[in-house]
Amino acid sequence: MELEGLHEKQRHYKTSTIFLVCGVSWGAAAYGYSASVISTTIAQPTFLKYMGLDGPNSTQLLGAANALFFVGGVFGSCMVAAFADKYGRKAVIGGGAAVVLVSTALLAASVHIAMFIVFRFFAGFGGYAALTGVPVWVAEIVPPKHRGILSDINPIFINIGYVSASWVGVGFFYLDNESAWRGPIALGCLPPLLCLISLWFVPESPRYLLLQDRADEAWEIIRDLHSFHGDDLHSFHGDESFAQREFHEMKTQILFDRSLSGGYRAIFKRPSYRKRALMTMGLIFTLVSSGVLVIGKRFLCKDYSTILYSQLGYNNKDQLLLQASWLIESFLMNLVALLIIDRLPRPTLITIGLAGCVVVVSCEAALVATYRDSGNKAGLGACVAFLYMFNVTYGCFLDGVTWWYTAEIFPTHLRAHGMTLNMAMYALTNIIWLQAAPTAFANIGWKYYLFFICITTVGTIIIWWTFPDTLNKPLEEVAQLFGDNDLVVAYQDLAGRGNVTLAEVELQDKIATTTMDGKEHIRDHAKHEEFASSEGSKDK
Repeated sequence: MELEGLHEKQRHYKTSTIFLVCGVSWGAAAYGYSASVISTTIAQPTFLKYMGLDGPNSTQLLGAANALFFVGGVFGSCMVAAFADKYGRKAVIGGGAAVVLVSTALLAASVHIAMFIVFRFFAGFGGYAALTGVPVWVAEIVPPKHRGILSDINPIFINIGYVSASWVGVGFFYLDNESAWRGPIALGCLPPLLCLISLWFVPESPRYLLLQDRADEAWEIIRDLHSFHGDDLHSFHGDESFAQREFHEMKTQILFDRSLSGGYRAIFKRPSYRKRALMTMGLIFTLVSSGVLVIGKRFLCKDYSTILYSQLGYNNKDQLLLQASWLIESFLMNLVALLIIDRLPRPTLITIGLAGCVVVVSCEAALVATYRDSGNKAGLGACVAFLYMFNVTYGCFLDGVTWWYTAEIFPTHLRAHGMTLNMAMYALTNIIWLQAAPTAFANIGWKYYLFFICITTVGTIIIWWTFPDTLNKPLEEVAQLFGDNDLVVAYQDLAGRGNVTLAEVELQDKIATTTMDGKEHIRDHAKHEEFASSEGSKDK
């Protein structure tokens, strides 16, 4: 039986794989809804009246309700690593969804602002826990060639949460009832509930099962989901040769990974791991600093979009509609991203998106500086147009990278820790920019945009020159991109060497693989090179 290279145009997933990823991604939608619903809630006059937010400290209380969500997110993210490696990826996602479900119900039932603020913290805790676990599970269960497009389902569901919260808020805005603000929040129980239901039908990550020495269970999952099914994505009887080779590499590599030190100490002790940690934190900081928070105004951030809408004659209701429309555009751009995501090298994808953000934010800053107080309708309209232009670059090129690039660059035994660093930095950066925004806009005005322009420009240059390309790369071989050849004990990417049998792959791995004694290993490089040379001669 012959095995073909990873880059053959074969589909190694079924329709059920897509449904499984969508089911888990309801955890991301739970985060998106919970994060976004605050913007329409504080726009509800009935909410402000019920909570007594008409005093001099109302701005501070509303700011606390928003900030505590992200503070909870920091704590929720930091809990993921230990739980994901001990109890499983599904347990983390399910636990986070359960916390969001309970917190959302209590938010809807809040009787005073203190209660509301406290449960915003717990909603952020659960939302970020689920959001951290979803990309890890997806990256570990989908085949390498389709990892980008299937992983990009995650940000699509985040935007489903954003869009749903915005449009539900618009609908309830027109209700003249003192409890009208409770409805949109209460409906936020639906995404985490759908996530919890879906998890009953979703398999555990096969790589986590291998970490727990449950190889038989892991193989059944890989065989079912990664066998080649031709043009029939519904078929349950496919060619298992790809799945066999993939699982062999996965099992061999994770057996070795289990002998290595784990945790944050290992990450910051080994230079290549430390580089990955700095990359993931730097990437997420750059992406969030691209201007997406103040341009999009997804959360509580009174930026220039509100002023521009007002000067163009739009009232509060119209502004809610415009904001909801902006989020629909963001969702549509995420769908367009599915056509791009696996066609470009990862660094190219990121730099195109960031460069586009620099151009758009620069134009926005110049237009706002020129036309904000001019009363020029055409100029103000151009300012609004660039708010929507931002979506094209961010939604098409960057929104997905936020979630799956980190999951790609860390090894299995450290992947949850890497995603924890990613999401904790994401929450912290949200706190920094959103809390600074009102004061910054009040004191330095449009110049606040210059921070985003400068940071994104520097980040674009660094990413272009230093970030490796993980496109189509098996997770077990990514370490090679960081100079960790000694940590890669099995190779599956045999493209360009002709057809290779499973027996030959196993022979290669026996030569390249290690003899493990405790945490030490020995690789016979000479024999490995001799084997590669013989295979090259055979091809000729």
